[in-house]
Amino acid sequence: MCLFALPACSSRTADQKGLKSTPPAAAYSPNGWSDAERAEYYHLSEGSELLPYAVLANVISTKTGKPFLEGMARFGFLPDSVGPSNPHGMPVGLTAAPSRSSLNQGLEMVGFNCAACHTGQLTYRGSVLRIDGAPALINLQGYQIEFRDSLDATLKDPKKLFTLLVAMSRQQKAPPPENIDQYAGDPSLVSAGDTPARSTADPNFHSLPSKTADAPAPARKSPGFAQRLRDNLTILKARLAYLNHGKLILDGTEPGPGRVDAFGAARNFLFPKQAMKMQSPVSFPFIWGVPDPAAQPDGQITWIHYDGNTNSILERNIGQALGMGAVYDPRTFESTLRIANLHRLEALTRKLSPPKWPAALLGPIDQAKAAGGEKVFNAKCQGCHQDSLIPLMEIGVDPNRANSFGQNVGAVSFPDGIAPLLAGLKKRAFEDDGISEPQRAAMDAKKVVWRSTGKYKARRLQGVWATAPYLHNGSVPTLYHLLHPEQRPSQFNVGNREYDPQRVGYRSDLPGWLFNSTQPGNSNIGHSGDRFGTNLPEEQKAQLLEYLKTL
Repeated sequence: MCLFALPACSSRTADQKGLKSTPPAAAYSPNGWSDAERAEYYHLSEGSELLPYAVLANVISTKTGKPFLEGMARFGFLPDSVGPSNPHGMPVGLTAAPSRSSLNQGLEMVGFNCAACHTGQLTYRGSVLRIDGAPALINLQGYQIEFRDSLDATLKDPKKLFTLLVAMSRQQKAPPPENIDQYAGDPSLVSAGDTPARSTADPNFHSLPSKTADAPAPARKSPGFAQRLRDNLTILKARLAYLNHGKLILDGTEPGPGRVDAFGAARNFLFPKQAMKMQSPVSFPFIWGVPDPAAQPDGQITWIHYDGNTNSILERNIGQALGMGAVYDPRTFESTLRIANLHRLEALTRKLSPPKWPAALLGPIDQAKAAGGEKVFNAKCQGCHQDSLIPLMEIGVDPNRANSFGQNVGAVSFPDGIAPLLAGLKKRAFEDDGISEPQRAAMDAKKVVWRSTGKYKARRLQGVWATAPYLHNGSVPTLYHLLHPEQRPSQFNVGNREYDPQRVGYRSDLPGWLFNSTQPGNSNIGHSGDRFGTNLPEEQKAQLLEYLKTL
């Protein structure tokens, strides 16, 4: 569950020269997807409806002075090429689909999906390797702040706002630019910036079935410009209200690239009266090897997340879509969710396999050294890294994430508070899109559980070489530093993708966002001592590092 943001404007569209993303000359790790499946995963809408594409295509960032879609790499987004699933050439993880809102039928809305946070990329001496399912290094909070501040500035400037509204109506008859002064004094434009915070929980919201939303909108008599202005202004103010609501996520520890305090954001958005400082940022996890909850035998549960707090990937992803702008009615559970797409994204994820060490790019593995490291791994690591839950006192890492999830919202714990909401949204989304009972049974666990464990999950380590930085909160830059606690830096740069094959992780001596391990939730302590292999002789540590490249 993450959040986002917008700015001033231009009459240009994203299809004009200069706005289309140019993908890098990247190789792809062959770990499970065809080109068609990759393209689908990168841009399939999950029901996130952040804002109309016509807005994003016509706004200027107040920070860069350029169209907002230009240079999205400044937030760590990966470029992607134009294609059937990405007609506007937007970065990986951005989606465009017709709105499911009954008030916005036919309006193309931009959102985010799983790929934004779970598509990794590394560079080495000028070469580029993209790794599907690996943690991304996007800075969601940085994106949100710049976007929100830019939209806020636009709505507070009547002339800029009017120009944006005209651009949104560019395919319909609109007043010529010389009439701007006539409209810029309109009271609705002058007061547009006075927009109080509001969540996407809207008791006046009504949804359309996905098939209806995707069908050509019925022909209607086009309203006059004044009416279109009012309609578009209503949309912009609703988006700004949602973004202003996002101030709740800004009070706490800054996540920076590659991290998010997903459940802290969910708590503060869904239960604003019980809002807390967000001090539990965690790294985006790798997503190969995720289970199929619907296929679990009776009595067997495979838990997900860093603290093993649920067995439902579908409900987890519903929560993600809410955090990324899906609109819903908290009473009827109508929403903009696209439940079949959420399941499709999950099914594609299960096709991923752990990436193999790219020897042609990063150099060959020393097989003799790795053979010695396998013995060390079997003695020190394998016993825990079996998707086991480890008590905090045993692992000794930063406790914030494990402890924060179970904190009460009013009279109930947070997991007990969100469970009925997610279940209600799921049930209504199934009904709206005509998903049969047998189809539903194949999409989720027989019995969904949300819980607080106060523990951390020791995941299996296949592909671990591609998942830096390390520990649940990304506080350790490389596997070398993980095995050398005394050398873990208290501060290091995050966000560049240049790889260090010797230390196994990204280089932290290049420009980037400064990670500070002294901030709440950022501690780099723990996972140390004899049990965790940090007291081994240097030769054995080197062998273990080499073996971890083979997983």
